[in-house]
Amino acid sequence: MPTLTRVNAPDYAQLGPSTPRIFGRSKREARALSSQLMGTKRLSSVSETGPALNFAGLVERVIPLVAELLTTLASTDPLRMSFADIASKTLLDIVETLRADGVSQEAIAAALDLTITGFRAKHRRLLELYREAPTRPGGTRTPTLLERVYGYVDEQARGSEPVTHARIAARFRGIKADTLGGVLRFLIQYGLLSVSGRGSARSYRVVLRRRVKGDTLLDAAVVLYREGPLSVVDLARHLSSTEAAAAQRVATLDAAGRLDRIVGADDVIRYRCRDYHIPLGAPDGFEPALWDHLRLVVRAITKKVRLARLRAMPDDRIGGTTFSFSLPVGHPLHTEVVEFLSRTRLEMESWRERTLAIDPTTVVGAQWQSVSIYTGQMVDDLAEPPRTFAADDSATSER
Repeated sequence: MPTLTRVNAPDYAQLGPSTPRIFGRSKREARALSSQLMGTKRLSSVSETGPALNFAGLVERVIPLVAELLTTLASTDPLRMSFADIASKTLLDIVETLRADGVSQEAIAAALDLTITGFRAKHRRLLELYREAPTRPGGTRTPTLLERVYGYVDEQARGSEPVTHARIAARFRGIKADTLGGVLRFLIQYGLLSVSGRGSARSYRVVLRRRVKGDTLLDAAVVLYREGPLSVVDLARHLSSTEAAAAQRVATLDAAGRLDRIVGADDVIRYRCRDYHIPLGAPDGFEPALWDHLRLVVRAITKKVRLARLRAMPDDRIGGTTFSFSLPVGHPLHTEVVEFLSRTRLEMESWRERTLAIDPTTVVGAQWQSVSIYTGQMVDDLAEPPRTFAADDSATSER
């Protein structure tokens, strides 16, 4: 289980309410982040230390990596696997991030190979679809055809009788036969349905009944930390739960002294969680831990590039280092290297405890910084040792 630590220190996520985006920034957060990183400057296409770097080529190489990540995450829940909206949502996020950076609509339209009229029409349609549409109870996601077919078989086969192919075809008569057949084969392949009989006599049963995880206290703490301040009503919407359940989560967190209360001009009480922590061995928390790791990696790279610090220096405070070692198992150095992640987790747990022990009254007037660290490790079995490489993405060049 990844360990994720959040301590009570300033962070971009605390800038105000936001709506999750595929790249993790709402329009408000993108503006705030851009303002803090860029000030009145604009990143030049040419570094003062040399010719322009081929970031466009890097984008082309990043896209397959992102596609692999999205596919891997989505396929862990095959019923909910849906990619239909990714392209449109990504385009909208790119447009809003560029606009937050001060790029004109005309320049964005040119980059998208659109006329300004065509760009404005497309942008308006995307806003209506993803930002301005009313929120339905339980969220805005439409169930996939996989979910609908599975749900029908699950509902109809509660008794002893399986569901015939004819009944399924009648229920989904608007779906092409080959599409429906492909969906059924997919559900069988993933072990969610079983089939008996052949041809028109085929019938289906549910093999693996899905268990949907309800919202937990950790889910509420994470949402109130990232998206707060939120009212109980807003928290219930984020968690896709009832207001009564959300109110209970808030009461528990408040009783533990973990919440700040903010009363708005509308006299509605809103809450923000001061911190959250997912300790080693926790049964819950993999999703927020993974999200925070990815979010920090992306933001660290983005900040480095925007600041135009495009070389690695020994005294860097922002950046990263990637090393790969080919070592024989059982060698003393292999043991030392492979235990790096375990040692680092324990050290960060210690830093967290020491951070929480700091009394703010003893450092009045001191400047505070949020220092965020991401650590990862991967181990592969090799048929033969490849060459060792090291690549630093950190830098110090100031614009």
